[in-house]
Amino acid sequence: MTSTPLNHERISTRPYVWTGLSLLTAVMFIWPIQGTIALRNALLFSALVWVVVGIRRLPRGARWPVEVPRVVWWVFGLLTVWMLIQVFGWALAPDKVLDEIRGRWLLNLIVFFIGVSAARLLPNHRQTLLRLLFAVLAVNVWFIVVVDLIHWLQHGELMRRFGGLEGTDFFSWTGAAPDKANYLTNMYLALLFAEIIMKRLGRQGLLGLGYPLIALLFAGGLFSSYIEDMRNGTVLLGLMTLLSIGVLISQSPPARRQRELIVAALVGILGIGFVGYTLSHQQRWKTLIATVPIALDTAHNREWLTGGLPKFPNGQTVDVSNYQRIAWAKEGLHVIWRYPLGVGFQGQAFGYGVDAIYHTDLARGNHSHSGILDFTDGVGLPGLVLWLIFIGTLFRRAWTGVSRHRLAAAAALGMVVFDYFTRSLVDSIMRDHMWEMFMFMSGLLLTWSVLEQQTQPAASGQA
Repeated sequence: MTSTPLNHERISTRPYVWTGLSLLTAVMFIWPIQGTIALRNALLFSALVWVVVGIRRLPRGARWPVEVPRVVWWVFGLLTVWMLIQVFGWALAPDKVLDEIRGRWLLNLIVFFIGVSAARLLPNHRQTLLRLLFAVLAVNVWFIVVVDLIHWLQHGELMRRFGGLEGTDFFSWTGAAPDKANYLTNMYLALLFAEIIMKRLGRQGLLGLGYPLIALLFAGGLFSSYIEDMRNGTVLLGLMTLLSIGVLISQSPPARRQRELIVAALVGILGIGFVGYTLSHQQRWKTLIATVPIALDTAHNREWLTGGLPKFPNGQTVDVSNYQRIAWAKEGLHVIWRYPLGVGFQGQAFGYGVDAIYHTDLARGNHSHSGILDFTDGVGLPGLVLWLIFIGTLFRRAWTGVSRHRLAAAAALGMVVFDYFTRSLVDSIMRDHMWEMFMFMSGLLLTWSVLEQQTQPAASGQA
């Protein structure tokens, strides 16, 4: 299906283009910074107005927005209806669920629509937009690198667990909000992985970088990841390395496959070596195995609910992250078992479910530290299936775009989706700005890749 070209003079005027680029770049910069919700919402509202203006300027007959697979809109529609059915049916806190549908879920849909629209309304400036968004991510990453190097020069040691611009007091050296900073670092690295994949396949990446600059930027990302010291982010970095190697080996022409195997081996040694070194120096790993049986025995060791930490037989206190994550994961699954239709969509669905099961009010406001578990506790198994259909659609479009057409936007889409979905299994990132950033990026890259698939011939088997 082909839609009307959008290289239309009324949406290609310089003021309109630069307004859109400025707004979307500003939103990307503001998103993760704490205490900026009002400014963030104002920028998103302005971006939505920009989209509406652009739609009204489209030529008659332009179809909107046919590029997004129809199943995506069906998933969003059915999920919204399902959440409302929960509100008027069995939700444990219907008023709160209704508020979160309005303030969280519908906002995510609007942000996804803004991303879709940006790809449609900036037909000649998509790459400029992506480079600006990457530059914002790079500012966050390199701010952490530079500040930590200054700290090293002043104090003779590197900071760890430092959150940079995402903290509330980022010049205090105390290391605030490394989880938020690490999410940005991983998205930054995901886009660099996509750039490497396209260059090794003989195509131009979205960022248009040469190997020396890619190497420098990648080194900064690795250093930033080391400083942030987030275990799950480090593991995900290893998984992204393995995924990139798999894509390169499977997509390289037979004549170049041996060369790519050598390159992949070198990348694997460097990437997995970095991950192994980082993880081996994290104290939490050394007691993880011994913590598992204690954390899984949630009936007798109830500190996961009442507060405090249990101890090992030798009297040593368990690591808080190891213990709580395992115990909360088990209890998150328990909530799904007891409430397979969900307790109602909300960020604290885990806490409401736990309180309902154990007849307490001790877990109110808690989450399980797994985005997928939190989401499923809220929307139940039917909602989880719909979300997985959405994620699967993104992956399928990304794979088709790379394998058949060698599209850089598809490679970036695949890496961003893999980064977010895999991280959501072990971190509670299906909330707040992290979810919004993913929805925006996935909408932008999905539409971009589908638009290019309509105009480019199949390139399967080419270098």
